[in-house]
Amino acid sequence: MKRIVGFGLLIGMVLIATACGRSNKEEYTKTSSATIETVDMKPVEEKIPQSSNEVQESTNRLKETSSTTQAKEIKTDNKKLLEDYGNAYANFSSINDRNEKLKKVMTKECIKENGIDVKTGAKLESTGKIVSIYQNDKQEYAVLLDCEQNGTQAKVLLLAKVKGNKISEMTYNSVKKEY
Repeated sequence: MKRIVGFGLLIGMVLIATACGRSNKEEYTKTSSATIETVDMKPVEEKIPQSSNEVQESTNRLKETSSTTQAKEIKTDNKKLLEDYGNAYANFSSINDRNEKLKKVMTKECIKENGIDVKTGAKLESTGKIVSIYQNDKQEYAVLLDCEQNGTQAKVLLLAKVKGNKISEMTYNSVKKEY
């Protein structure tokens, strides 16, 4: 009996010694990183005209000042395009009305990708204005809108890429105020 207890005690001590000993296993740690790209944006123009007279005066001024170089003409064309694009999203009586306006300023690929050519029965109307238009060094644009959609105040951020004087890629973002 003493032998059994002694043997059990010996096995227990061996188990404890091996459990407390150092492990020879190598430890691997996985690390991951995310790349965040920051892009500097600058205003295209300080004031966005709202009335048709202001638009006409602004267009006349832009035509006069942009005749010096071709680069300025492209920027002017993009500005007018972006204003039309922003106004189409800010002011419409139905989704179908908005989509008809957007077809004039988008490439065929962009129309198809965003379902602009699909007729819908959704009841949504909006009135609003362009707050500002920004451009980065990659010829990508951000258009900020302040709208009232079906009686609810909404801020909309449109991101767009221009190709051949048409919107070639776009993203619609609703900006929600949390606090």
